[in-house]
Amino acid sequence: MLAGFKETLDSIISLLNDHELQAHYYEEEDGRFFIRINEMMCDPGLAYDNIALDMFFDENEKVLFIGLLRLPATLRKSGLGSRIVKLIKNYADEHHFYIYVDACNDSQPFWTYKGFKHMFYDRNYFDMMGYSGDNEDIFLEWEAFKRTNVFHCYLECHSV
Repeated sequence: MLAGFKETLDSIISLLNDHELQAHYYEEEDGRFFIRINEMMCDPGLAYDNIALDMFFDENEKVLFIGLLRLPATLRKSGLGSRIVKLIKNYADEHHFYIYVDACNDSQPFWTYKGFKHMFYDRNYFDMMGYSGDNEDIFLEWEAFKRTNVFHCYLECHSV
């Protein structure tokens, strides 16, 4: 199944490269993927870096976690982010995964429009939002997700 997810990452890379962003993905640890591009980005509350996507894949828990989806300012509102999310959602739908995203205040309307629901609020102005392609009750699954390694990594990163 991880091979199929890597095909999704390859499709995302292709989309980014269509915009001359010279994207590459890296697997930092088991199941954590970064996509880096050739352009540095600086946004309030985020590091100055070239990470366009930071994502966890947990095959055992059937969870995808998007820690960051960020595009250069010139490509925002171009539809590129929507196409990336569609690729990720297609994978989740096909393989019966849940998706959670760490959404800052400014990005929450985007994620809500894409079908994500608010799950958890953290005092650093990031909300955890969730999606289930199987139309299962994401709020029931949320209780199980809170016991996963992915969620505990999120808590460590945010000192919640």
